[in-house]
Amino acid sequence: MPANGGRGTAGNSNAGGMNGRGGAGGRGGGGGMMVPGMPYNMNRGPSIIPPMPPFAGQNQNILYALADGTGGFVILNTNDLLSGLEKIGREQNEFYLIGYTPPETPEGSCHTLKVKVDRGGLTVRARTGYCNLHKPDLLSGKPAEKDLETRAQADEAGTIPTPLQLSYFYTGANTARVDVAMEIPASSVKFQKLKGKQHGEVNILGIAYKPDRTIGARFSDTVKLDFDDKKQIDEFLKTPLHYDNQFDIGTGKFTFKVVFRAGGEEFGKMEKPLDIDPYDGKKFSISGIALSTEIHKVDQVVEGLDQLLLEGRTPLIAGGMQVTPSGTSAFKKTDPAVCYLELYEPLNVEGNPVKVGVQLRILDAKGEQKVDSGLVEMTRYAQAGHPVIPIGLRIPTDQLTPGSYKLEVVGRDEKGGTAGRTVDFQVL
Repeated sequence: MPANGGRGTAGNSNAGGMNGRGGAGGRGGGGGMMVPGMPYNMNRGPSIIPPMPPFAGQNQNILYALADGTGGFVILNTNDLLSGLEKIGREQNEFYLIGYTPPETPEGSCHTLKVKVDRGGLTVRARTGYCNLHKPDLLSGKPAEKDLETRAQADEAGTIPTPLQLSYFYTGANTARVDVAMEIPASSVKFQKLKGKQHGEVNILGIAYKPDRTIGARFSDTVKLDFDDKKQIDEFLKTPLHYDNQFDIGTGKFTFKVVFRAGGEEFGKMEKPLDIDPYDGKKFSISGIALSTEIHKVDQVVEGLDQLLLEGRTPLIAGGMQVTPSGTSAFKKTDPAVCYLELYEPLNVEGNPVKVGVQLRILDAKGEQKVDSGLVEMTRYAQAGHPVIPIGLRIPTDQLTPGSYKLEVVGRDEKGGTAGRTVDFQVL
């Protein structure tokens, strides 16, 4: 069941909990509840993106990897500047430029390239691959954009109830990346025959409004769905269409609205407050919290990571696992529920990592504590020179009775820094 373009996937795979890395168990949480994070130097396996060295300090290796992946060569910073210039000059006068027009492929797909010649004495410089990239504002200037924007600004409520979750992660001083996740009812998608297939599209517009009603950030997108027959559509209808996206924004208080249409007269419209605390990049801090039941080992999703990175999106990686944010905050007791968050320790940039830890607590609707992990040290998962410490934590839903709960995560460092976040969730 291919989902071309967008970031839509039919259903969740429920790949298992995040306790496979041997995290430390906490008080009240059960063994293996805590799963520390790891920096973004994941082992991504063979792909069209050249493999990068694990540490940014190996700058010459980075240069060689980038040059090789883009069909260029490296001129190192040495005292022999003349030889480098001569090499560039020869390259400008002694070459043949060959190109070709690739066949039409689905939007968002990536392809490897390999160029060979049938004679010796030649050097081939070519990119290792290309992608049919997804545009960040796909509906810009189209009638669908105007229609959705009008509905976003109107008082009329949507007719397709759709769960929506937002989480954010700092990318610099007073800037953040927001993750948007939705579970769109599959039955809302209308299909029609197109080029021998059953084709459906979901147009989506998200806008973050400032208090004065000006726009702080926005994105638009289209999820395209193509199926061969009714049997595939029937299978698609069994689970919600998961959609997630990201956008960058400054800190502050916003009202986020997302509107979508899926081919019929009905439309979905959700609204949530988006409050992003100020962050100067100089103090110990913590991100928002993303909830999920869909996790995969990084080495099993190499192709998907390629596409995300080339589109400028940042995958959520912790403990060697990729976490896909969920659009819903309601989980079954049997769901492998986890949360993803990031600690920010600026002291790690210029020296060895300082000691950091996290504490996870779960409170019921009456404020009574049901789970307390205690403070669990995470220092060994930090890296010198890297302020970001990604962390994944298992939520022990199997120990909770059905009801509403508040998840609280507090991070601390040895210098007295402390920061915390909360998020509401339900157990069905």
